[in-house]
Amino acid sequence: MLACEIRAFVRELSCIFSILCGVAAFNLDLEKPAVYTGPVGSYFGYSVDFYHPSQDRNAVSVLVGAPRANTSQPGIVEGGAVYYCPWPASEPDSCRQIPFDKANNRMIKVNRTREPLEFKSHQWFGATVRTHRGKVVACAPLYHWRTVKVDSEMDPVGTCYVAVQNFSAYAEYSPCRTNNPDPEGQGFCQAGFSVDFTKEGTLVVGGPGSFYWQGQVITAGVAEILNGYSLKAILRKVQGEKQTSAVSDTYDDSYLELVAGVPRGAQNFGYVSTLPFNTLHHSMASYFGYTVAVTDLNGDGLDDVLVGAPLYMDRELESMPREVGRVYLYLQGGVRLFNSPISLTGTHLFGRYGSAIAPLGDINQDGYLGKSAVICYG
Repeated sequence: MLACEIRAFVRELSCIFSILCGVAAFNLDLEKPAVYTGPVGSYFGYSVDFYHPSQDRNAVSVLVGAPRANTSQPGIVEGGAVYYCPWPASEPDSCRQIPFDKANNRMIKVNRTREPLEFKSHQWFGATVRTHRGKVVACAPLYHWRTVKVDSEMDPVGTCYVAVQNFSAYAEYSPCRTNNPDPEGQGFCQAGFSVDFTKEGTLVVGGPGSFYWQGQVITAGVAEILNGYSLKAILRKVQGEKQTSAVSDTYDDSYLELVAGVPRGAQNFGYVSTLPFNTLHHSMASYFGYTVAVTDLNGDGLDDVLVGAPLYMDRELESMPREVGRVYLYLQGGVRLFNSPISLTGTHLFGRYGSAIAPLGDINQDGYLGKSAVICYG
């Protein structure tokens, strides 16, 4: 059973900013944190982000993913959910499910019999959640569909849902549900395994299983996803969508500059690639790159990178290593040149510190952006 507490940990960042700026930084209330709880066994807290539905900086809430939660969807078992939690928390159980998807599996007629077209049970919806102003995206990377073949197959293509206008409008976005199935195509894409927005609000979706697990990155505008959306449109190409493809001999340098985590790459050391310029490496088997966040932390106009390694082992005593997790902060010293990392190490044994990283914004109006990290333990 996995239970998760969501807390904003900024003590380490305060120390960093004191060193960088020569001033004392702002601390959140570490003695009385806001605590939210969800259904037992739902993996509540697996993902988390703050939600600002308007320009009012005081209007903020917390969105929490629970990828093994049950919902009211008929016939769906542990499809996963995202919870809306008011800030500040009035009660630990004050969160409510957001109805991104109320439907059961869509059906298709094959040889005069009705068969499921998709498989939403155990799809891990809510494994990733991200917001950008009034836009929200939540994904189910283990969503399967039948494919277009005559013989029934189940390909884990993954799917996402976007919401706008304070959750009054929804649309599904499954960019790997295409006519290009199987491992050599996009059949094992698992779209939504990672997801984020650019500064301009463009949606960025990671699909690590495409093209024999070479992986791919997909971008699309939220307005284009919503425009003309229909539940009946199974195969849909969104206008303006861009997808990286299988490795070729040439590289299109006009594309977006993106950051991608590869937690089991480099012989399980893990690495983060700032495509296509730099590669950041660190400890073996720490799942370095499991989470990645980009923001300008020190106000110098250059984006900095935070990388989570939730399985990091503290080897202060070599005979008794402790799995506590770690977050690495890479400050950008020059364009695409990163300084040696500053480490933020977890304190809870098996806490998996760094399983999720979310931007806080400039919460104390000092001109510097903050970050929060999530620990999960069971």
